[in-house]
Amino acid sequence: MDIKKILFKTSSIDVEKALPDALLLVSKDGKIEWVNDVAAELFETSKMHLLTSNINDFVENAISITKNAISQNKPVIIKSPNKEIYYDMTAREVEQGYVLDIRDVKDIQTQETPEDNTSVINRDKNNFLLKLTNDLKAPIQSIVGFSQAMSDGLGGKMSEQQEKYIRIINKNSTDLMYFIAKLLELSQTESGLDTPDKKTFDSLALINSVVRFNEQLYKDKDINLNVKPDESYKKNIITDADILKNIIQDLLEVILKSVDMGDINIILSTPDEEYIQSKNLPQGNYALISVTSSALLLSENDLDCMFDPYKIVDSSNRKNVLRAMVLASVKNLVKTLGGYIWVESQILKSTSFNILLPV
Repeated sequence: MDIKKILFKTSSIDVEKALPDALLLVSKDGKIEWVNDVAAELFETSKMHLLTSNINDFVENAISITKNAISQNKPVIIKSPNKEIYYDMTAREVEQGYVLDIRDVKDIQTQETPEDNTSVINRDKNNFLLKLTNDLKAPIQSIVGFSQAMSDGLGGKMSEQQEKYIRIINKNSTDLMYFIAKLLELSQTESGLDTPDKKTFDSLALINSVVRFNEQLYKDKDINLNVKPDESYKKNIITDADILKNIIQDLLEVILKSVDMGDINIILSTPDEEYIQSKNLPQGNYALISVTSSALLLSENDLDCMFDPYKIVDSSNRKNVLRAMVLASVKNLVKTLGGYIWVESQILKSTSFNILLPV
């Protein structure tokens, strides 16, 4: 096996010494077939040890992440299975398996352009927030719990004024807990560490389960919520069920928190080839999921900042920053699945969030 010819179709240069990155040839089942010296340095072991090992011993969920990197045709962040160490990886599929090009994140910061540096810094910031999850949530959870207990009378009888203050504390701390949860969710989706686990499942059953979960909330309001698959819709699809469930839940939360009446329809369809061509998308099998509200009416200013919480903070539309945070997370999750999302709003008629997923 000539790794030089596999990579460059030439033997005129010494590939092993010319490349500054760790380079590995891995079989489809994960066995490491070839490595360069840099790979041994990066993983702090010998080349012989690497050549008798599986890539999953050094990279968490290696094969799954590799397939994702190849399908999306972009670098991904990988993690050591035993340490809090992260690497940047690009992957290429060859007849013998996969060629992996891996770099330490610290090396990326010193080698890349200022724009790429910013991307790495943002990723590190998001990872930092994720690691502080418990430190951020625990104090607020205590306030929510104790204020609810006092409101229920477990701390003894209170005056009417005290009860009023406790209810305000409980409501504000509950709102703050939700805000923190969505901020952390946004950081999680921006970190690039989510790797889809694509399996076949009944998407119609999954969406109906999300609707049932929100049943009490929409029934307390004057809202009709319906799931409407058309005749062409193929309910058994291949994608990540958990990520799709989060996407539908977040979209419903956005709408249910914004309206008190009207109809919400989740319309499921299978777009034909002509529709795919009209969107200038690669040919393939797709599912189109549209979550439509007759009561959510958006202005042009709303649409401009819909998926960008960083932009909305500096605008006159700042009150909708939480909505933009949730929708930014949704957009990132849809992108993780290789899909597309856009919003359509008809003045005084309806607003529709449309998701097109390769399945």
